[in-house]
Amino acid sequence: MYEIVMPQLSDSMDEGKLITWKVHEGEKVNAGDVIAEVESDKAIMEVQTFKTGIVKELLLQEGESAPVGTVIARIETETTPDESLHKKTKEEKPSKLQPEEEKIPKDKPKYTPPPQPKSQSHSISHAKGISPKARVLAAKYGINTNALMTYLGSQTLHTNDVFTYLKEHYFTPKAQKLLEAYALSIDAFNLDHKIDSTEVLQYIQENNIPKSLPLDSMQKAIIATVANAAQKPIYHIYEDFEASLMLEHKEYSITAWLIKHIAKAMMEHEEFRSLIKSDRLLIFPHASISVAVAQKGKLYMPVVKNADKKSIEKIANELKNFKTKLTANSFSTDDLQGSSFGISNLGMLGVKRFDAMINKNDTAIAAVGAIDEENKLHVTFTIDHRVVNGYEAALFIQTLKTIVSNPKEYAHV
Repeated sequence: MYEIVMPQLSDSMDEGKLITWKVHEGEKVNAGDVIAEVESDKAIMEVQTFKTGIVKELLLQEGESAPVGTVIARIETETTPDESLHKKTKEEKPSKLQPEEEKIPKDKPKYTPPPQPKSQSHSISHAKGISPKARVLAAKYGINTNALMTYLGSQTLHTNDVFTYLKEHYFTPKAQKLLEAYALSIDAFNLDHKIDSTEVLQYIQENNIPKSLPLDSMQKAIIATVANAAQKPIYHIYEDFEASLMLEHKEYSITAWLIKHIAKAMMEHEEFRSLIKSDRLLIFPHASISVAVAQKGKLYMPVVKNADKKSIEKIANELKNFKTKLTANSFSTDDLQGSSFGISNLGMLGVKRFDAMINKNDTAIAAVGAIDEENKLHVTFTIDHRVVNGYEAALFIQTLKTIVSNPKEYAHV
């Protein structure tokens, strides 16, 4: 049996989210076939099988996340007679609603024991098939365990089985979804009637209970990035730039012009083309700049590579391509690597000035605010003091201000 695990698609990836399966159980696959798409902390990547065989099990649901190294699929290759006698059974999936995690009110409401499950025509031996927790839970609710096991057609009984039976008996399907989404205990309700979603929602609102959502891989990546940025010894420089020429050549955005101008300034100040990696200072020959792009909870920092060699038109086209990839959620790992400087522009949303956190391994970032009535562009620079000292940063900003206000920089447009 060939097992496919959740791959580590980047150095910072701890878990991945299954976006979609490209195959079905029972389907034949060949070595090299793409079987799934997985979202890492940086991008969506394809997962391949390196062996030919039949898809035996798909162990992860679409939309679910799993730690790196977790088995997500099994492919049956050549099975020997011995192997066929020792096939592994699926491990029991943990309950999404564990008793110890449930929210239970202080005053326990009255409880009406549920009717015992009707036995099926077949019989099952239940000598050792009940977990201790399930036995205690069934006794609490007055449920005959043997009858429930027969009803379920199972030789084992776990707490999840008892909870499932109670929820199905006392709650409508919509109400059950609310119990799961808000991690509510069934003990929060009087179990003497069928409870619908209206009653559950009323309880949620009256008790101001928050909805409990797991963090997705993108949110975890953002948390890791800002936590890492917070460890850097940084300082800020607040400056205003004359924006008249950029506004005059408004066929290209302020962001595009700043990338062009900052890249040129970086070529005169190698500190801003540098970053620290382990115990080394890396100085790059070209200026590559990451740009913050966001949409509906998604935040990426794709990189305009070698921006010092690109025309304003080429930079503008790359920014348009970034927007397309953002909408399609199709950034590759390579799209998000290679920068030493970053730009975040909230000025287009009317924000006058703000501080931005440095992106991953970058040395600095420019937080671009709005242009005021005097055509002044407000920019806040956040700089890693380990790489660039204040004097060097001031020289860089002087160079940048000269470039921004030089008509010759716009002559070719």
